[in-house]
Amino acid sequence: MHGLEQANTNVSFTSMPHGGAGAHPSGRILLVTPQPFYEDRGTPIAVAETCRALGELGYEVDLLAFPVGEDRRIASVTTHRCANPLGIRSVPIGFSLGKCVLDAALLRAFERLLRARSYGLVHAVEEAAYMASFLCPRFGKPYIYDMASSIPAELRAHWLLGAPGMHRMLAAMERRVLERASHVVCSAGLGDRIRGVAPGVAYTEWRFPGVVGAVDERTVRELRVSLGIERGARVVLYSGNFARYQGVDLLFEAFARALREDPSLVLVCVGASAAARDEVLARCADRVRSRVRILTRQPRHTMPAYFALADCLISLRPNNHNLPLKVFDYMAAGKPIVATRGPAHEPVLNGERAFMCDPHVDSIAAAMLGVFRSATHGQRVAESARRYAQRQFGWRSFLRLVEGVYGRVLHDGREARALS
Repeated sequence: MHGLEQANTNVSFTSMPHGGAGAHPSGRILLVTPQPFYEDRGTPIAVAETCRALGELGYEVDLLAFPVGEDRRIASVTTHRCANPLGIRSVPIGFSLGKCVLDAALLRAFERLLRARSYGLVHAVEEAAYMASFLCPRFGKPYIYDMASSIPAELRAHWLLGAPGMHRMLAAMERRVLERASHVVCSAGLGDRIRGVAPGVAYTEWRFPGVVGAVDERTVRELRVSLGIERGARVVLYSGNFARYQGVDLLFEAFARALREDPSLVLVCVGASAAARDEVLARCADRVRSRVRILTRQPRHTMPAYFALADCLISLRPNNHNLPLKVFDYMAAGKPIVATRGPAHEPVLNGERAFMCDPHVDSIAAAMLGVFRSATHGQRVAESARRYAQRQFGWRSFLRLVEGVYGRVLHDGREARALS
């Protein structure tokens, strides 16, 4: 048994070997994420990248996550998992009763770790920041709010939590969480929300490095054959889950319309659940279904092969304000991107780096077809995005961003203690 368990904290965890530049003089960091860890999807990927960066910067990190997901070894990181009273095996994206149960277990584990160990700083992801706003002041610990989305805005359409009274309560809670945070790191596109809710709160927008990897022609050719895509077909690729906010219904309608003008198009989707795949295919007309390939979630390290297969990459966020992590991957891939206009994409994409469209079927279909109207123009747009990503979103840039945020919060904390 590990010493932490012997201290009767009831926090189960998997210990990972430490490495990096050694213990940081400001002590350990507690990073709390109300997510499965690890899974190849947005927030867990972002958490893994953040942990890796903190390890390389010399911090020792305790990562507290749900008791679901794969063990992932990251230098200088020890993974802790909260209790699982109902034996939950998977956590869907979005609000669910199962997630509420695990959130309650996470809160208990969060408090026990704060009692058992000394931390220089807490990094709280999504609703864990609401827990941090309650716990951290009691323990005299600063916290960073890692804001992947605005929770009141995400729940606005919920039958109960979106009701006027509940919405006002959630909005008031969000304001308190933002105002109590020492710093906010958020998805690009959420800056306007933060300024509107809590003016004056210091925030930094995340800029993650895209996944890159050398892919040889044989690998791409074999992938094409395995998917039954004929030579000469033009591949439009979407990666991500099939949640409503992704605009998947718009994607399929727009693809069906574009297919009428260009029968060589093939739509490849990577990241659907098996149930979502079957449901979408059942709704497709035979003509469209024969030109669609839907795959379940693939390991992230394999995605460069799918990007290399594609002639066009697409991301639709019709009613969402936070930049999807996959856009960083898309830009690094050097392939033409089709993206909807609005705060979810325009922090990094514009008419020079993507084929921008409105969140309407005709506009999306026109943008898809526009990619193939001029190969020279399409490649110029793709190369512009790739060069921008290399300059702005490389690993060194990400390290500097994390170092700047943590250095500022810890420095401010030391000054506050010196003055007290």
